[in-house]
Amino acid sequence: MVVAWLLGIAVFCVLWPAWELPDFLVPPQLRVEAFLQLALFHGSWLLLPLLAQSTIKAVVRVRQRHKHRATGAIILASFCLLLIYARFVEPALLIVRRTVIPAPINLDIALVADIHVGRYTSPAKLQQLVARLNALHVDLVLFAGDFTYGPPRDVAAALAPLWRLNKPMYAVLGNHDEQLPGPPVAGKIQRALAGSPVHFIDHRVVDFPHFRLAGLRDWWTGLDNTTFLKALPRDKPLLILMHQPHSLRALRGIDFALAMAGHTHGGQVHIPWLTREAFLLLRDEKYVNGYYTTPVGKLFVTPGVGITGLPLRFDCPPTIDVLELRRHAR
Repeated sequence: MVVAWLLGIAVFCVLWPAWELPDFLVPPQLRVEAFLQLALFHGSWLLLPLLAQSTIKAVVRVRQRHKHRATGAIILASFCLLLIYARFVEPALLIVRRTVIPAPINLDIALVADIHVGRYTSPAKLQQLVARLNALHVDLVLFAGDFTYGPPRDVAAALAPLWRLNKPMYAVLGNHDEQLPGPPVAGKIQRALAGSPVHFIDHRVVDFPHFRLAGLRDWWTGLDNTTFLKALPRDKPLLILMHQPHSLRALRGIDFALAMAGHTHGGQVHIPWLTREAFLLLRDEKYVNGYYTTPVGKLFVTPGVGITGLPLRFDCPPTIDVLELRRHAR
């Protein structure tokens, strides 16, 4: 049994990550981190035999009336089951969440963010997203940044499913697209999607018949100057698409109907109270997931689709947010 476990660890935590690592664009300073993340990602498959082994031991020890040993095996099996759900089940889901938001315009928006195709997320997840977006009856599809995470060398092939969108998508880039952290792939992403239904609006304003849509650069780049928004006429409602909720700080004094962001992943692993307090303490961020009426204006933060850091999602499934802007909503 020990030999089998050592062999499994060698294959899943060493050989598989080492074989796969060259498929990704990884700066030299991040190679150790990337290897460890792949080791964790692939090594998590060992949770399945560990669950089976601990379950068998629990059953045997209960029959033998070894209560203390049975309790330990039951706890281990329960922990394995929880991790298996968070690693294999919830990240594979894709839900649609609808939120009605009071606004000076009637508009249905599909808001998504944080695909993170690459180290953890395959193009198959992106295909799933495109299929769901194509089936929605909305007026507008918006993407709030972070196309990649540990991007594959062939960025164009990884993002190819976005060419099959049956409606335009307006997008901004995120911190992982802007080398914060990671390789500089913003240009690769834009070239890969040139001529596709994806339109990049970073630091641009798009005029629609009854509203305007403005896109901001990622907050960490420090490249945005929002004075261009103050110069806009106020004859139409203004919607703002950005990657990070922090960008709300640059919108003071600007008249907008709704700002939309991603970046937070909703915490990715959501634990009541603790997730919110952790964001406040570690990121100085109090807007994590959902709709907020803030002193600056209305904000919606989507929990996104992909994963970074730990390859887990718990109580925070991949989400397409459909925002139903309504004139007469309360």
